[in-house]
Amino acid sequence: MHFSITLALLSAVAFSSATPTHPSYTRLLSRRNATVDSNGNGCLNPNIDAKAAAEAHQRDETAIPDRSAFPIKTVDGRCLSILPECGDFRHNLIPLQVESCNSTNDKQKFEIITKGKHITQEGGMLLVSSLTLGCLNFDPRRPAGKQVNIFSCGGRADGDGKETDSQIFSFTDGQKLLPLTLKNNPETCLVVENGNKLGSAGCSGAAQSFTLE
Repeated sequence: MHFSITLALLSAVAFSSATPTHPSYTRLLSRRNATVDSNGNGCLNPNIDAKAAAEAHQRDETAIPDRSAFPIKTVDGRCLSILPECGDFRHNLIPLQVESCNSTNDKQKFEIITKGKHITQEGGMLLVSSLTLGCLNFDPRRPAGKQVNIFSCGGRADGDGKETDSQIFSFTDGQKLLPLTLKNNPETCLVVENGNKLGSAGCSGAAQSFTLE
């Protein structure tokens, strides 16, 4: 009996040390609720595997942040927001939409990482969700309308990825207003589609810029 209790306690400690510490994220791990985005599309994630989600989204203790817990705003003053209820069982493939800004909404907070185990290139940045610790990701192999998402930093679903060009956006230190273009695909920009969904299109000018502050 004592042995089994000890094992349970050790497992709990190991899990808690790997889990992102954001209190809102801890609550999300235990939820399985229907949600409706502002396009009127309902989605329901599968039962979240808390251990798999924790392994997939671990904080990089070597990361050098440029700034933290800030909103990403569109040119018309709305904010990017993640929809974690619409991700998979690891909290990967999370879509994004734009909403009215709310400084208390943790789904609208991001970090810029310019150096760390998932980014070694100069002139680039990762955009990391402060809530889930997943990275903004563009995957052109996915179906249209599902190519932009939050995914495990490094590009592997289980969290073992090192670095992937699909998550490294062009960036100069101190920039606040800029288009979101991938370093390996500078002709493609992230854009707002259908009124409020984050997608991609060919770069065409300042209307596609975002404010990061």
